[in-house]
Amino acid sequence: MKSIALCILLALAAGALSAAESPATDGRDRLQIVMEQQRALRADLDGGAIDGLSPRQTNAIRKAQKDVFAVAEGRQTLDQLSMDDKIRFENALERINAELIDSRRARDDQDVCWRERTSGTSVKKTRCGTQAQMREAREGARDYLERPKVCGKDCGGL
Repeated sequence: MKSIALCILLALAAGALSAAESPATDGRDRLQIVMEQQRALRADLDGGAIDGLSPRQTNAIRKAQKDVFAVAEGRQTLDQLSMDDKIRFENALERINAELIDSRRARDDQDVCWRERTSGTSVKKTRCGTQAQMREAREGARDYLERPKVCGKDCGGL
């Protein structure tokens, strides 16, 4: 059962947001399909049908599912989601996928999107990449901010 859920979520995570433009072949929107899959996964978790998950992993999946259900509440299609909701939705699906795969590499390879404010403006820009890339971008920004602001005569070659 774990492999079925994993296959479903891998396929889902790969194309959830890109599928927003095209409806499913059976007339249902991708959001409806995702929600059915998430309900089935929740039922499997409640029934103990997925073996090998630690309580921490199960709780992480349930927490991410709360985000999925909260974002989709009252909506029938992915087109009805705002950009921020689509990002939150995709990130929650990726967290679920990473917990089911259960590896550090899977978490680092997890696709995420985040909003950044461009310096000097109030314009937000959406960036997407892996969890590792987001961490590197934040660490790079932090390193830049920690550099000396005023440089004297011998300032390390700057």
